[in-house]
Amino acid sequence: MKSSSVSAVFVAVMAAGAAFAQVPDVAPTPNPSVAPAVDDAAITSKVQAALVADSALKDMEVTVETNDGVVTLNGTAAARDQISRALSVARSVDGVKSVTNILAVRTS
Repeated sequence: MKSSSVSAVFVAVMAAGAAFAQVPDVAPTPNPSVAPAVDDAAITSKVQAALVADSALKDMEVTVETNDGVVTLNGTAAARDQISRALSVARSVDGVKSVTNILAVRTS
């Protein structure tokens, strides 16, 4: 009796092993849309930090958006030289492909 139960267990283990051996390895498919979104968020943060760190730009009202490495600056500045400087600062940030300017000089 003991011999037949050991044989039955052996057969069951072998069958289970064979069943699992037939399962193909399936690697998760990377989501390519996640990496650019993370990179864009990091670029936006770096540009915002660089603009805030520049004392010549402290009174600017600017928003930063990034899409596929293209940074858009939108807002107002006290003078044209601030806009030029903000564009230069944004272009200097690593990962920025180009900068779109929607900045305007305040008229009031």
